[in-house]
Amino acid sequence: MRDRNGAVTERTSGALVVEIRGELDISTVLRWTTLIEAAICELPEPHLLVLDLSSLEFLSARGARGLLEAVESCRERNIGGCVIATPGGVVDRMVRLAGLAEAVRVFPNRLTAIAACQPVQMRWLPG
Repeated sequence: MRDRNGAVTERTSGALVVEIRGELDISTVLRWTTLIEAAICELPEPHLLVLDLSSLEFLSARGARGLLEAVESCRERNIGGCVIATPGGVVDRMVRLAGLAEAVRVFPNRLTAIAACQPVQMRWLPG
């Protein structure tokens, strides 16, 4: 599902994937965290929240804290979380500097993230 701001949410095998694009900073963090919360609440409960930051152009410290708060909110509901960030990129460095990488696992792509984080009974292999 794509919203009018270019956000993409997708459900696959018990995982909710939210692809965050553009910039995530003090001026956009509320919009993105609200979108994540709405996607979790309005659709059937996922087992895993995947925040795909691979298309993100900029991530501020406040944006990273907003994502950390979203992940912690999921944890309170027994929903696992992980992040996708291009290794060595600007966003990946901020994920690590802001402490988000200490709270959730960081993966280089969706396939790796979903395969590694799904409960054993939900694991699948591409075909």
